[in-house]
Amino acid sequence: ERATVMPPLNTERAERIEEVRKAQIELVNEKEKLEDLESAVTKLEQVTRDTEDTCQNEELGSEYLEAVRTLVKSMKNCPGLTGAVFEIPAFRKTVDLGV
Repeated sequence: ERATVMPPLNTERAERIEEVRKAQIELVNEKEKLEDLESAVTKLEQVTRDTEDTCQNEELGSEYLEAVRTLVKSMKNCPGLTGAVFEIPAFRKTVDLGV
C-alpha cells in the first residue's frame, strides 16, 4: 500500500520543482529587462541634464545678444555714425544629443 501512495507525492514534488525552475528562469529574464530599463533611464537622465545645461547656456547667450542688439541700436543715434551699417549675424547652433 505504501508503494501506491509514494508515486503521487513524487510526481507532485517533481511538478513543484519544475515550477520553481521555470519561475527562476522567468526571474532572470525579468532582471535582464529591469537592467536594460535602468540603463535607458540613466542615459535619458544624462541627456536631460546635458540639454538643461545647453539650454541654460543658450538662455545666457540670448540675454547677452539682446544686450548687444540694444547697444548697436542705441549707437545709431551717436554723432558721426550716421550712415554706419550694423548687422547682427544670425547663428544657428545644432546640438548632438548622442541618442
